[in-house]
Amino acid sequence: MLSFDAQSIPSPLAIRECARPRFDTDLEALKDWLAGLRTRGGRQAGPALVLALESLRKAELSASRRLSILSLLKVPVLKTCAGLPKPYTDEAGETDGARGLTMEQRLGRLMFVNLDRALHQLDKEHPVPNERRQHQRLWLIRNLFRFANRQIRYAILWKKTPPAGTWRDLHELHLYLTSRRPTSLWDLDERPETIGEFDHEIEYKTLLLLGLAAKLKDSAPQSEYFMDGLPAWAVQTRLEDPHTMLGRLRLFIVEVSADEPPRQLMGSLDTAFRGWVLRPPYPYIHELESGPFGASVFGGRPLGLESL
Repeated sequence: MLSFDAQSIPSPLAIRECARPRFDTDLEALKDWLAGLRTRGGRQAGPALVLALESLRKAELSASRRLSILSLLKVPVLKTCAGLPKPYTDEAGETDGARGLTMEQRLGRLMFVNLDRALHQLDKEHPVPNERRQHQRLWLIRNLFRFANRQIRYAILWKKTPPAGTWRDLHELHLYLTSRRPTSLWDLDERPETIGEFDHEIEYKTLLLLGLAAKLKDSAPQSEYFMDGLPAWAVQTRLEDPHTMLGRLRLFIVEVSADEPPRQLMGSLDTAFRGWVLRPPYPYIHELESGPFGASVFGGRPLGLESL
């Protein structure tokens, strides 16, 4: 099946014909360019959007301008991704384009990178944001986690390696957001978030639990019951300071500098590190312990409550 990997990208000449967006002119010109992509199909729209996002990443623009452009690109990127063929597994157990990233992965990665740059730039340009800037900031954070979620779920579903930096940048994003929260002037009088509102920490924990489950028991993400339980388990999950967990056995650790989901230590935690100890609730652990025919995914031994 055709996959939008390096071998299936149209010729550079064909791409250049539709890859001419301008970011320093009126936004109507960008809207016209995007409208023109609709008639070209995913085979040309995908590479053109990749080049546009790469150009945007390098462009020197204000935070507001960058955000406005990203808000226009978001829907075309999502619609293009929805129309791209998926890397189905063949009889030999390999996926189409297994040696490289698919077009959908490239688009998702570039959207995340651009959104992340816009967030940092917005915070730098507006350290004490007004209400409008706060809404813009929330839009960026929501979409950062949305595209990170898409990347991780795509990699699990289609058995693809995520783009380099996916997990590391997600860890760095959470660290950045949590480190700003207690010292941000606009958060001092902020009311606690209520149930149903967006909470980036819950979103992050959900992805950590999903990534860990896919690593330890690849059938878990295929279970509707398991996936439905993730949001509630994420609320109950704690991220602990490694210094407070020294000497504990078989912990799940999240290293900020590691480009990977949480991993389990086989021995004790002897040295603190930059990151967190992930402490999921017991129902989540129980689901992972129930391996095929009763086999445990934790080295043949059940994970005792003493390590939670």
